[in-house]
Parts: sequence; structure tokens; C-alpha cells
Amino acid sequence: MMRIGVSAVAAIGVLSVIPSQDLGAQARGRELYELMGSTRLAATTGTPMVRWLPDGRGYYTSRRDAERGLQFFRVDAGTGRESPLFDRATADAIRTQYAQLTGSSVTGLPFTTFEFVQDGRALTFTTEKKHFHYVFETRRLRQLHRPEIEPQPYTQDLMRGMAGSQLWNGTYSPDYAQFAFVRDFDLYVTNTLTGDEKRLTADGNLDTFNGRPNWVYPEEFNQRDAYWFSPDGTRLAYYRSDEGEVHKYPIVHDLAAEAELELQSYPKAGEPNPTVVLRIVDIASGETVEIETNSTPDNYIVRPIWLPDGNEVLLQRLNRHQSVLELLAADVRTGQTRTILTEREPAFVNVHDDCTLLKDGKRFLWSSERSGWRHLYLYALDGTQLAQLTNGSWPVSSVTGIDRDERWVYFTGNDTTGLETRFFRVGLDGSSLQRLTTAPGTHRISMDPAARYYVDSYSSFTTPSTANLHRTDGTLIRNLMSTDTARLDSLGLEPPELVVVTAADGVTKLHGMLYKPAGYNPAVAYPLVIPVYGGPHSKAVSNQFYHESNDQRLAQLGFVVWRVDNRGLRNRGKAFEAETYLKLGQVDLDDQVAALKQISKRPYIDATRVGTYGGSYGGYMTVLALLKEPDLFHVGVAHAPVTDWRNYDTIYTERYMRTPQENKEGYDLGSPLPYAANLKGKLLLTHGSVDNNVHPGNTIQLINALIDAGKRFDLMLYPENRHGVRGAAGRHLSELRIDYLVEHLNPPTYPW
Repeated sequence: MMRIGVSAVAAIGVLSVIPSQDLGAQARGRELYELMGSTRLAATTGTPMVRWLPDGRGYYTSRRDAERGLQFFRVDAGTGRESPLFDRATADAIRTQYAQLTGSSVTGLPFTTFEFVQDGRALTFTTEKKHFHYVFETRRLRQLHRPEIEPQPYTQDLMRGMAGSQLWNGTYSPDYAQFAFVRDFDLYVTNTLTGDEKRLTADGNLDTFNGRPNWVYPEEFNQRDAYWFSPDGTRLAYYRSDEGEVHKYPIVHDLAAEAELELQSYPKAGEPNPTVVLRIVDIASGETVEIETNSTPDNYIVRPIWLPDGNEVLLQRLNRHQSVLELLAADVRTGQTRTILTEREPAFVNVHDDCTLLKDGKRFLWSSERSGWRHLYLYALDGTQLAQLTNGSWPVSSVTGIDRDERWVYFTGNDTTGLETRFFRVGLDGSSLQRLTTAPGTHRISMDPAARYYVDSYSSFTTPSTANLHRTDGTLIRNLMSTDTARLDSLGLEPPELVVVTAADGVTKLHGMLYKPAGYNPAVAYPLVIPVYGGPHSKAVSNQFYHESNDQRLAQLGFVVWRVDNRGLRNRGKAFEAETYLKLGQVDLDDQVAALKQISKRPYIDATRVGTYGGSYGGYMTVLALLKEPDLFHVGVAHAPVTDWRNYDTIYTERYMRTPQENKEGYDLGSPLPYAANLKGKLLLTHGSVDNNVHPGNTIQLINALIDAGKRFDLMLYPENRHGVRGAAGRHLSELRIDYLVEHLNPPTYPW
């Protein structure tokens, strides 16, 4: 489920209103809010963004020269010294051959962006819709003959990052001799030397997707690709998705005089899923083998990975409840499969990307939450567990790299509370666990492909964003980015406060962040605003620098802002995450209510003026709060809310709720619709008219229930916008949300 954030509101003439040298004295209310939305007040020097070279030789940068055009430089990570990235012979070869191929002469290199490919042995670039491939060893540049892919109708926002998706861009074979792509619903391949095209499947249609992703796999499994070349480029593994029994949701595009109808294959909770099989096609002969996955509408096939020898493909199969995951190996010639390992959980298994093959092609890293905390294991391909690499009451987050000698595994992990993100390494045999980051806070790691260096970008509640370059034993090389907060400090903002409250169970500790307006008066009672998301796989509060956050900005309008993480979220172990299992909209809302009751005891919070807002799951929580707890929540702005889990997709919903047939009580108690008659406060509903994630029908059903109950509410639709509202509509939504909260919560104005 996509998360919706608060967009910045454009500021007009703010900097002329508030002299920078006297911000603390003159900034007031709306001016402060506008200023924080118009410019970054904490000034950064340097950048944490590093473009790593593929061979462990450091990273590269670029500068434009007035005479020679854009120049690229290699930066020695250890010393910081620069040298030309491309030697003279390489640059001359690219420039000369480019002129021969295109008839266009250039002064410098013929590209401004490029990509290293084939483990750094070659590079590719595109100019004027022509694609090129250069091999360093042979110094040969050739044009890649391939079709241009036109985005197919209604695929915008089919998944996140469509611009970079396989569906819109195609995929090259490992040797760049072939180019695979999908046209309509079938898979094709083009010889990049000759441009000859070959159709590999011929039965694709609106109900049969060959190599084309459906909607639900990318959205809920992050399974964005749907075909994969074998290591030698002779075969393609691809998904065949049978959508025949899947519900077709009607989405109306009605800005034109004659409306267009988009029919989206969208499996609703408890209804038929697509049946997805994995097939292997021999490109030369066209012979196709179907992998024996026993596929039905009641299981899922994800994460195919070719083994280095090309004889087998690894894949993961889940049951419909997603409580059993099997790692399978499939023989690509016979289609027969064998089970390597099986994970079972009483609630649900979280699908991950931590199946990492080692160079010998016989061992792999694997992560599992079988202990209640995600940890790393080393396995042989016959299913033998060779070592457990990590353990303890804290979760591994993700594998960052493995060094060339395969002595060390590098990974991020969280502390027990979920507030800290740290960076570690451990021996491949499970020995010598070492924490590489020592500063408190949230650390984000960028590691070079050879695992010789890494950039640590971090901040904490009291430390602004910082980025340092390290060797992989943790040794500091140099600072890459620092932050000067002098201008931000001059505003006199109240520092955000970490507050620990108790969950509705009376035992579990929850973390929240509290924001107060600058210069607030403890004797004045301020309205409280609660931005909320609260859904699975999310987390809002961690040890990082929040002094310039959207919540801090919102507080300057005269609100106290409170954001708290309820039970059911990530990074605190599986038991904490599974607290909402079968009970979405119950445990999570109960925790928000318990937290509200505790924080509103502070004398400067007016518990009779409480507002909340959010989008997607946050919109759902907003509606639930106003309808199920109308005496505690008085104003809400809900964007694209789910209003009945029967309306949402199978994979997400059933992972946490099972099916409506199995958990009728959970679905009924988690739906806002039966509580429509409880509305007492002010409610604004907003929705994109062509939302293909949380369908507009959710809001329409709630509208109907409110009308039947004789309730007044406010509504805003955004034509031709999907789940994320962008551009002018996004700015309108952001301004509307803020104005609604201000109008109905009536915060005090300066002076406080």
C-alpha cells in the first residue's frame, strides 16, 4: 500500500517579509510556516551521493569544461585525489566511432550520463534515442539496434517508479546481444546486432499476461520485473499470469466529452487471484518449458533467480495465507522442482530479497524471522544450514554487501526498540560480529560494489545530517557532508520531543514525537494535530533529526503536533509486528487512542480540539478515529482511505486479515462504514478520481453511509489523479488540508 506524505506549500514573498538576519525576532505563525516550506534552513555542505565505480577503485564525479564539455573524473576513495575517469585512448575511441556510426562529430564525449555494465567491463549510453555499448578491452563502440518502447495505455502508476521499469524500458541479455521487451501482452526479443525481431509468445491478451507484470505483484511483493535472461543469454524465464478470473475494476477517465473506461485486473480480498506460472523459453528454438510450481489462484510465485550455471532457477512459493514460504530450485530443462527450505509462521512470512548467491554457486545467504527476529543464515543449495550468522533480540534490516574474498558480510540492523539503525559486519562463518557505526542515530549506508568502502549518512534527535566515508573496517577516511543549523537555530523553534507512552495493552512502550510552536506559552491550551499512517511495514519515529520536518513546520501554525507509532509496525521484531494480525483497525486505533489520552494530559494541549489526517492507510485511520472515537477526535482530513478491507487487494489484505470468509468479524470491526452514524466532528474526504490502488469506490461507499446516517461532511475529488496526487492538484490538496485544520481547530495567533 502506497504511503502519502504532506506536500510542501509554496510560499509567496516570504523571504522579503522576514529579514534573514532577524528571523528569531520577527518570524510569526504563518510566516514561519511559509518560510519553512520555501527553503531549506539547515545548510548542507558537500553531498552524501556517491557514484561508485564497479571495480572497487573508488567513485567518480563530473564537471563541465567550457572548451571540452562535460569531463568525468575518478576519485581515489582513500586519498581523495582525482584523475581522468577515461584515458585518452578510450575517449578518442568513443568519440571517433560515435562520429562514424552517427555522422555527428562531438568535441568531448558524446554523453552526459552513462552506466557501467557487465561488471565494469563495458558501458552503455543513449543519445537522441539511439543506444550504444562500448567494451573497454576491445575499445569497440557499437549501436544497439532495438525498438523504442511506447508506454502502453493506463500503465502510468501501474507500479512505483514506472519511468525506470522493465515494462517501459525492456531488458538486455548479459552480453548485450539481445534485447527483450513486452508489446501489448506478449514477449519479444530483438537481436541488437541486426535489429531482427522475434516473437516468443503469441497468446497474450487482457486475460493472459506474458512477461508483463500484473498490478498486485509489483504493489505488494515489490516484484516489478516479469522476465529474466539466463546467464548465457540463450533462455528467458518469464511469468505467465492468467487474469481470467480476476475482478476487473472499472476506472472512468472523464475529463474529455466522451469518457474512457479503464478495466483494471484487481483481485479483491477473498476473491480469485491471478494464476501465475514460471516458464522458460529457449530463444533460438522457441521451445518452452513450464516450471512445476503447482500454481493456483491460492499461491504466489516470487523472486526468480538464475543460478550461475544456468541449469536451475531458484524461486519462492507462498501459500495464500502467506504463512508458509518454500524456496524451490527448478530444473530449466525438465521443469521439475525440489524444495531447499521451508519457512512457517503462525501469522505471516515477510517476503525479502536476502537470498544472495555466493561465487561458488553452491551456497547462499538467507534471512529468516523464525526466532522472532530477522537474522542471517548460510545455506547450501541442498538445504543444509551451514551457519547462523547473527542472533539476538534485535532484527537485521538488509544485507549491504559481501567482500570479494567472501570473508565478511555487511548489513544494517535495528536495536530492540526500533529507534536506531546501525551498520555491522560478520564473518561468513558467523564469527567476529562487529558494529561499524558507533554514533547514536539512524544510519543509511551506501557501499561500493567491491565492499572496500562505504558512505555512512546519519542523523539523530540532536545531530543534523552528516555523511562520512569509511573503509570497511570502520576506519574514517573523511567527511563528505556536514550541516550548519545556524539559520534554523535563529528561528527559536522548540526542539521536537521524544515521548514514550504505553500501548492499549497497558504494557508495551510506544514512541512518539511531540512538536510545539516556537515561543509557545505553557499556560495556553493549543489544539492537537495527529498526522497518522499506522499501517504494517511502516514506521514514523526513529532516532533522526526532525527539527525541519513537516510536523515541525505544521506546529508553527499554532498547533501541538503529535505523531506516534502504534503496534503492528516494523523494526521491533515479529511479535510486535503481528499484534494487529486479523485485527487491522482495532489494535492500531486502540493504541492511537491510548497515546492520545496520555499526551493530552499535558496542560498546554486542548483535548477538546483534536485533529488528525493521513492518506491511504493513514486516511483509513483518520476515518476510523472520527467515526469510532468521535468524542476524542474532532477534525479529520482523510485522503484515499480504505473504508472496508473487502475493497482492497488480496496479497496485502489477506497477509494481515486472511479472507473475509475466514475472518468476518475482523473485517466488520475494521470497517468504518458501520460507524457512519457516529460522526460528530468535521470530516474532509479527498480522493483521486482514477486511483488504481485504493479505488474511489471506498470513498463513495463511505459517502453513501454518511448520507444514509444524515451526516454532513466535505469532499474534494482530484480528476485524473491516481493514488498519489501530484502537480497543481497536489499543491491544492496540501493547502486545502492545512486550511481545513486551521479553520476548524482554530489555533491561537501570535503573540501566544
